Amino acid sequence: MLQSIREKIQGIIAGVIIAFLCLTFAVWGIESYLNEARKVVVAEVNGDEVELAEYQESFQRLRQRAQAELGDAFDPAVWAEATAKQRVLDFVVDDKVLGQALESSRIRVGMEQVAEFLRNSPNFQVDGKFSTERYAQVTSMLGFTPQAFEAQAQRDLALEQLRTGVVASAFITTAEFEQVSRLQAQTRTIGLVTLQPANVAAVEVSETDLEDYFKSHAEEFRIPDQVALEYAEIRLETLMKEVALAEGDMVAYYDSHQPDFTVEEQRAASHILVQMKADASPEDLAKAKSRAEELRAMVTGGKDFADVAREFSDDIGSRAEGGATGLFGKGVMAPEFEQAVFTMKTGDTSEPVKTDFGYHVIRLTEVKPEAVTAYAEVRGEIEQRLRREKAEEMYFEAAERFSETIYEYPDSLADAAGQLGLEVQSTSKQGREQIVAQFNAAVADAVWEPEVLTQGLVSAPVEVGDDRIVAVRVAQYEPSRLPELAAVKDEVRVRIQTERSHQQVRERGEALLAKLREGESPDKLVAAEKLEWERVENAKRDDTRLNRAVLRGAFRASLAKPEDRAHLGVELGDGSYVVMEVSGVKTPETLQEADSAATGRVREGLARARALTAWRDFVTGLRADARIELHPDRL
Repeated sequence: MLQSIREKIQGIIAGVIIAFLCLTFAVWGIESYLNEARKVVVAEVNGDEVELAEYQESFQRLRQRAQAELGDAFDPAVWAEATAKQRVLDFVVDDKVLGQALESSRIRVGMEQVAEFLRNSPNFQVDGKFSTERYAQVTSMLGFTPQAFEAQAQRDLALEQLRTGVVASAFITTAEFEQVSRLQAQTRTIGLVTLQPANVAAVEVSETDLEDYFKSHAEEFRIPDQVALEYAEIRLETLMKEVALAEGDMVAYYDSHQPDFTVEEQRAASHILVQMKADASPEDLAKAKSRAEELRAMVTGGKDFADVAREFSDDIGSRAEGGATGLFGKGVMAPEFEQAVFTMKTGDTSEPVKTDFGYHVIRLTEVKPEAVTAYAEVRGEIEQRLRREKAEEMYFEAAERFSETIYEYPDSLADAAGQLGLEVQSTSKQGREQIVAQFNAAVADAVWEPEVLTQGLVSAPVEVGDDRIVAVRVAQYEPSRLPELAAVKDEVRVRIQTERSHQQVRERGEALLAKLREGESPDKLVAAEKLEWERVENAKRDDTRLNRAVLRGAFRASLAKPEDRAHLGVELGDGSYVVMEVSGVKTPETLQEADSAATGRVREGLARARALTAWRDFVTGLRADARIELHPDRL
């Protein structure tokens, strides 16, 4: 077929096709075709594409954060599973829909707010003062340049404004609060005996055991590929330091970008909510409105608005603050609430305003008018913007020359870097995970290309985020291999001893538990086993006398009456096994019988949980309304 096509494409037809191709390449360039071929889209959100590189960057950042938080408990294998990849993809999609919601709501945060937030953050302070060095260190550890981190902080602050508006609508009913408080104050009597595992070193392991275990678990001891790298890179951050700016250029930029430095009008109010159900009857609606009118009459009659809100408002989220909402812009609150607030004068008290949550009595407390920020306050931001713009031009030019030079010197990174005045750096021997942590997954993929891994060639330049491009060469390669048993014999022995020790104590505990469930007396049982039965009367959920895992198990047991008993076993992290009897459940009849400090914690916990639920429902709603296509098979 191909030969037939070639024979027919002759003369004028061939000339037209060649002319068309030349014109296309001249206008868009061959690189556009190559880039398009390399482009992998893993999701689309309302037409906004999520490319594989963006997903990988989020994946690595979340993985690094988990590793930093978990420390030795971090399990790399979990992050290799398909479920982890799907969770990260969902996270990226949620981030997209929230970004689009921010755009549509027109919530803006000025760089002066960002600067104030960063200056006051304890994470960037040394001896109580903001430290530039500490700031650079922390942002670098998180995988950001300072500029990129500031942009992310600006977005996060805007997102927090949106979140504040959403969770302000969440409230807890008095009945819910009282029920949870009573259950939280419940006590139980717990009798228990703790079985300790035998001394691991005393567990006998034969040579045959070692050989059999190693044979069946060999892959768990595999030593992964190790490579020592040479690399050269171009960083936008480095180029930004080389940019020179004139004051006149910055003033001109300020004059031509006034909308960027304009803070929209914001208002603050206090409100009293009379809650009603979504499916309230006309009679209930009338009662709620009447109650709201009574409360309005109280505050217009001279009673302090904050005091009335603290005593009577059904909005637990703002009640403790006297109903205060804090400053907010348009597009944040419920439409009816917002319309009332933005038509009032400072000090005015509204008639009852109906929203989906009930009737609100609103008092406008503050108006922060729209204003253009002075040049002096945003000069630093403008300097950063212009410096970045000029550096980006330099960056793309340098990146193009970098790519061309690498292709000219494919087997010598030193020669390629020397042409551009770049420093060749090196790493010690490391595995794929360390390379991903230092660079990203794309660089690790480039390292394991056969011609790079085994033939000594320089990799094609790889983008690490939007502001860094890297080319690598493998200086030393050690292939993955299985060790000899002799090299890991001690580790294998300890594994076998630990597993057997834990299994023995588990079997012993389960045997004791079975006898308890058959009705044997705990005291008689432990006496026969030469053990000691411990009894803790009226234990609370946060009782410091008992292990947390024991308490969780005890309070999960289903007990309705004081005479009810439950028997259960709990395996602890150190391999010990707890056999327990739970009885004597006591639940306060009224809220007044519960500990006031505990009820305060319950109120805070319920408020946080309700706020979290409101935010999760909001994000779920955004996803439901969005046009989303996922391609997990491309991850």
